[in-house]
Amino acid sequence: MATELFTWYTVSDTLNDFKSGLSLAQESGAESLLVLTCSLNNYPEEELNALFTACPLKLFGGIYPMLTLQGDLIKQGALIIGFKETFDVTLFTQLNHVTTENSLEDFITSTLQEKQNFRGQDNFLMFYDALISNIEGFIDCLFECLDHGIKIAGGGAGNLDFIQRQCVFTNSGIHSDAILLVALPRALHTSVAHGWKTFDEPFLVSEAQGQTVQSLNYQPAYEVYCQTIENATEYTFKDTDFFEIAKHFPLGIKDINNNIIVRDPILAKNNQLQCFGNIPINSMVYLLEGKIDTLVASTEKAAATLFSNLTKTTIPTTMIFDCISRALFMEDEFEKELNVIAEQCRSGTLFGVLSLGEIANSQSGAIRLLNKSIVISSW
Repeated sequence: MATELFTWYTVSDTLNDFKSGLSLAQESGAESLLVLTCSLNNYPEEELNALFTACPLKLFGGIYPMLTLQGDLIKQGALIIGFKETFDVTLFTQLNHVTTENSLEDFITSTLQEKQNFRGQDNFLMFYDALISNIEGFIDCLFECLDHGIKIAGGGAGNLDFIQRQCVFTNSGIHSDAILLVALPRALHTSVAHGWKTFDEPFLVSEAQGQTVQSLNYQPAYEVYCQTIENATEYTFKDTDFFEIAKHFPLGIKDINNNIIVRDPILAKNNQLQCFGNIPINSMVYLLEGKIDTLVASTEKAAATLFSNLTKTTIPTTMIFDCISRALFMEDEFEKELNVIAEQCRSGTLFGVLSLGEIANSQSGAIRLLNKSIVISSW
């Protein structure tokens, strides 16, 4: 039995086309709507707010750089999935004002009390503003505050220019600096992959603050990073945009299960590396590299594992959270990744987003922020 009953999409960036799709969704008999739009659309925020606040159905979603449907990439336009159930949606706002661990714990605890600690709800999707500075603090605290294990999959919303704007959708309108938890009506199954391999021996993170790596092996982080790559490859940073090279060489931290968590260096400034995720001081980081075939094979294996574990009587809804930097790395060959998932997913709706950071459980059950990875989730 499938939970979704309505799928609509457009590759048009006009608001009128989106309005038409939203009207069809509201007439479909669905009770809840997952609404996803591409950042290139630039829909007027005031008009979107009016549409969402007037919608009589439960509504949730966000703005992402690109979307996917089956094996296709949607670079502009919108996607609406209608579900038979009324989903339970919880919005956390103004996260950047919650700056200490104690205040974050109080903030999350008070919300959980209102929700009776999500009693009976263990499976969630998470849509969030990718430019929240303390997203990892939030997911760590959420995991600690809940007195039961949860399964979760999610991805950061926003725009590739890394300017914070409103990007998370609810019935109260569009939000920035926000996290949205959506309780699913049945068990969530996830599979995670990245396919990046070790390129060089690990470096000691001798200075770091949050997402900024200041020094590696007691030398300026940017210099160490560049010299290591230039000494072993034909790349030169002097006359090349930093990210054009850096997208090939992320950093990696080993977790307690010896799995590598990837960190994406997105910016170099003042001889420091700005990453899209925290890197702890005194940790050891590897320089990683990847090949398109290796990344795709990793995704294919993850998809095969996930779908082989689903019961044959279930027609799953499958949503992927695929890092936008994987698409930027693979360029014209990116649809190979989407196609291997579509080939493994033989029934049910398959859709997704290209995200700015991905959320999933680790092997130990803890919730992790991932970069340059793909999270395939089915329920």
